[in-house]
Amino acid sequence: MSYAERRAFERALHDGVQQQLVALAVNLQLARELCEADPAAVKPFLEELGRDVHTALDGARELANAIYPPVLADHGVVEALRAAGVRVVGQRVGRHPPDVEASVYFACAGAPSARLWEENGALRFALE
Repeated sequence: MSYAERRAFERALHDGVQQQLVALAVNLQLARELCEADPAAVKPFLEELGRDVHTALDGARELANAIYPPVLADHGVVEALRAAGVRVVGQRVGRHPPDVEASVYFACAGAPSARLWEENGALRFALE
């Protein structure tokens, strides 16, 4: 992973997920105070807080997916590339060590198409 990519992840964590969690913590405190001051306003406030929790979870899920997509771990590089919108051509390839699959995935992700094949037990690829 390049320096620029690491910085982008740091910004996504700091400016995205971390800020959402800080806001949730503040709003939980406000909800406690609202229970005493205006019990009728608590229910809509908690519903909004629930939506904010789902937004934070979605952000964390997207970030985790960018770091290492679950489909890559579960189904391999071909399925992960297809899920990322890359057209995969070539012969059927088997599973390889996670670091190999991750390297090929991140090298090919974002390309319109990629050709994958196995040669002498190694996973090879070419961007098309």
